[in-house]
Amino acid sequence: MKRLKAFFAKRGAVPAACYILALAVWLVLGAAHAGSDALAKAQGRMTEQVIPVENWQLVGLEPTDAQPGETTLTTTNGDPQMILEDVAGQVVRTLSYTVTFDGDAREMCLYYTTKVGEDYSQDRRVFPQNLGDGHYLYTLPRTSIAALRLDPCSPDENKTVGLTFAPAALTLNAADTLPSWWQYLVPSWYQAFCLILYPALCAAAVSWLRSLVPFLERKGTKRTSN
Repeated sequence: MKRLKAFFAKRGAVPAACYILALAVWLVLGAAHAGSDALAKAQGRMTEQVIPVENWQLVGLEPTDAQPGETTLTTTNGDPQMILEDVAGQVVRTLSYTVTFDGDAREMCLYYTTKVGEDYSQDRRVFPQNLGDGHYLYTLPRTSIAALRLDPCSPDENKTVGLTFAPAALTLNAADTLPSWWQYLVPSWYQAFCLILYPALCAAAVSWLRSLVPFLERKGTKRTSN
């Protein structure tokens, strides 16, 4: 206890403690996530799954002639969708595919639900990372996934867009899209920003509260003496 008091009596002790605590929490969470994914892989619940385009429920999309090994879809309205009804019981971390567009794709996003029968919502969607050469990667949040709805493009009014998937499939949990063990411990740019910002805000709040203690003690002493 004396060592702890001596530590916090030093200048900069509160910010240092907040950053140490944040780093410890981050490392524990990273290790927990790595262990959770390793267990899911061992149980066969987190495997690479190649799902042909024809296995998706198509809404506002019509198949057209394509080269062998490819599938071409043409939009028929302004809100085309590809729906995978049931992925409950599986651990889905990523969705990836290769596609070329005959037209302006505009907005591309992936919706997900966390319960069977739940409606899709703007609050539950992710946008892709463009890896180049028509390869797109969606990284889903760490939550249970019940169903997926891919909105592969958003055509301008009265215009159509052609989508050619080559190969003619989309992949869940592709091996090269999942993190290596060390990547669980390395924050993204946004996460690094949060690890810098929030401990500083916490330290400022704690320091402010500590500064109130002498004032409250003097105020309490005055009331007692009166």
